Amino acid sequence: MNKMNEAEASLYFDQCLEQCRAKLALAGPKIQARSAVKLPFDRDEMNAAIMGSGVVGFLDGMSRRNKRIVKNTYAYADIASKILFPAKEQKIARYESFKKLMFATGWTEYHSAFTQYKSTSAKLTLDNVALDIVHSVAGGLAGTAANALKVVADKTMDALKKQPEAVKLFERHATEASGGNFGVSVCKQDEDAEVTMAVATVRYDSSDKDAKVLFVEWDTSELPIFQGKAHFTIHEEDLRREADCIKFLDDLREAVFMEFSPVK
Repeated sequence: MNKMNEAEASLYFDQCLEQCRAKLALAGPKIQARSAVKLPFDRDEMNAAIMGSGVVGFLDGMSRRNKRIVKNTYAYADIASKILFPAKEQKIARYESFKKLMFATGWTEYHSAFTQYKSTSAKLTLDNVALDIVHSVAGGLAGTAANALKVVADKTMDALKKQPEAVKLFERHATEASGGNFGVSVCKQDEDAEVTMAVATVRYDSSDKDAKVLFVEWDTSELPIFQGKAHFTIHEEDLRREADCIKFLDDLREAVFMEFSPVK
């Protein structure tokens, strides 16, 4: 659980927003609009999407409104925490900032952890690492949705693999000078329209700036990996600061969001 109250969270949101705007003004535009692509623009119609350096899959039954809430709040928290804490030495501060900003927008955090990822294999792919983490988070949820969310996660990544333009957009945000940082999330909506989201965050350190992130094999001995696990919930009536998120994201929207093949 986040230890901030709503007033403290709102103040933190304002401070982050001010700092992000100041840093962007000094650095100039860093996020370029994507080139013309065949994939649909984001209209909250499909069940899988890129949202900055995050990939999200939605269980059938999610409303367009709730998909929009997920994407706007997640993308803002993801981008703002990256702007504020860009260095690999700041990975824990960045993860904590992401969680605080999620809380500031109305999400309740029930479980989270940030630790080093341990692999028993000499080779791995980062998409499989992300799936392993998100499966672990989803598996800890109560009820019958756990297995369904695992299936959604698998099918979302399978669908992404077949969409090179979506992968290109994702990698533009996920890769950094010192490695990369990205997330894979799956969401469901219950009968009361409450949204539950299982979030896997992957941070890896690498000096290879030209390496692809997903769907390629890495040598584990040369790739320190850290994992974030989190479980959030939100109901629309608890949503806060969405207008500020939207205003911040408006100029970046076509460079940040992209829908791709629906999860079936």
